[in-house]
Amino acid sequence: MSITLEERQPRTEMEITSIDFQADEAIITAEGNMGEYGRVYASYHLSYNAERTGGTYTAQGRGFVDPDSMASGAAVGVWRREGSMLYMDELVNIHDGSQNLGKIVIDGLKRTMVMDVYVLS
Repeated sequence: MSITLEERQPRTEMEITSIDFQADEAIITAEGNMGEYGRVYASYHLSYNAERTGGTYTAQGRGFVDPDSMASGAAVGVWRREGSMLYMDELVNIHDGSQNLGKIVIDGLKRTMVMDVYVLS
């Protein structure tokens, strides 16, 4: 069995605005223009595995589409680190009932987050 995924929108690059390392988690915040979701602000709470090279995470995002509209979403996912790169896979529930599959790559040296978003429902 194979799955064919439809892009929700073109690949998006967001800017990492902060990283807060704590004993039990790291919190990453990012912002950028994200197609149909407008100007997006997001935060990711990454829990560590025993080796601190990966783990699970939750995320919240808000997109300001126009002066009268806002989109919101909540996500859960898994992450892994390879050198200065973080790879994240997530399932996202959007306020309108739609769902996305997100593939995220964070480059710690460039301070960027590249997102590919696919339609689940």
